[in-house]
Amino acid sequence: MNLKDRLALIKNSNDHHVYLPHRKRDMPEGWTETAPFVWMREIDRPCSGAPIVFSPHLMRPMHEDGRRDQEGTYPHAPTLPAIPAERIVFFDLETTGLSGGAGTIAFLSTVGHFEGANLVLRQTFLCDYPGEREFLALIISQIAKADWVVSYNGAAFDLPLLQTRSVLNRIAMPLIRHIDILHDCRRFWGTKVPSCSLASMEALLLKKERDEDIPASLVPRVWLDYVKTEMPRDEQSALLSLVWHHNVQDVVSLAQLFILIESIYRAPESVLFQYSIDPVGLARRLLKTGRVEEAKRVLLMVRDNPRLFELTGVARMRALRLLASIAWKERNRELYVKTILAMDGESLFGCVAKAKLYEHFLRDEAQALEWARRSRDIALAEGDGTQIPASSLSALSLEAIDHRIARLTRKIADIYSEMNREMDNPGTR
Repeated sequence: MNLKDRLALIKNSNDHHVYLPHRKRDMPEGWTETAPFVWMREIDRPCSGAPIVFSPHLMRPMHEDGRRDQEGTYPHAPTLPAIPAERIVFFDLETTGLSGGAGTIAFLSTVGHFEGANLVLRQTFLCDYPGEREFLALIISQIAKADWVVSYNGAAFDLPLLQTRSVLNRIAMPLIRHIDILHDCRRFWGTKVPSCSLASMEALLLKKERDEDIPASLVPRVWLDYVKTEMPRDEQSALLSLVWHHNVQDVVSLAQLFILIESIYRAPESVLFQYSIDPVGLARRLLKTGRVEEAKRVLLMVRDNPRLFELTGVARMRALRLLASIAWKERNRELYVKTILAMDGESLFGCVAKAKLYEHFLRDEAQALEWARRSRDIALAEGDGTQIPASSLSALSLEAIDHRIARLTRKIADIYSEMNREMDNPGTR
């Protein structure tokens, strides 16, 4: 079948749903042809630790009517009930490219859901271009039945691509509730690994490495070569089998990671050390979902028990700055003062923060001046005497620090001057 015949077949199938004779592919045992050019198979994988219910609303809160607050934030943690595990599906696509443009199509999909202790996987394969419409319709019907759809990088790639191809094929795609756990992985472990790829998370959290896997960069070429070939060679069939296996493994790992991450949202303080989670990333996610008190407790653990965390000075300062900002917004004076005093006295931000604290809160100008002078020394060292790193705030600039030192010097001079006048004229008060 040449290119002209294929284009005619695509046009006819879209306009009239009429199919021209197509090549019959020899597929391995277990695959069933559900429509011309579209094949499907079902795989069961045991999954230890699979819960009976999930609480996805803890990860992506929704009101009972499915509505979000402005800017996606939630002033109070929602109390929606947990849902049966089988109401959540795990979804991944393999495509002809990573650009996500209109010329990129999906040719392989795996959709999985839990049935008891098993993960049931339905894999759908497009063996040639003309079957794309039926291929997309089948995938959409599988994910549309679920309460939530879980993916890895699906928010940026898989779902937009599915939406684009559905529009081009005149298929209505329903709105779905979606959780992209790549976002959670970046917040919780992004500072610990060079890349937050699925393979990196498998190695870090699931402690597994794939055997006989095919690099994701080679997947598009395998399918494109397969489509061009009338009778695939043995090596082509072997490579295609690796692609199928790769796609299944992606969804299995996705489900396992979801179980782990969902457990973090259910009991964040108890698993903080178990999974080596970045406390600041976790606290920010808890704040985003309205769980302010839990976020504060996580950050207080960093402040009061620094030896329990393997954090750099910069990472610990990030946690204390976030805790101080929460205290400031809540007008919690005690929490704010204790947090600022716990900051590193060798950091520029810590010294400036303490200078502000002693000047404006504790009314101790002498201590404020000492911390301001120390911050000036650090600023000079960091900026070669002229400037500090561009990422710093304006309050940390050498000019702002000099202004603070001058003001504090005048205040102290005024205090001593007033004291001297009172001593010289004790009856004038």
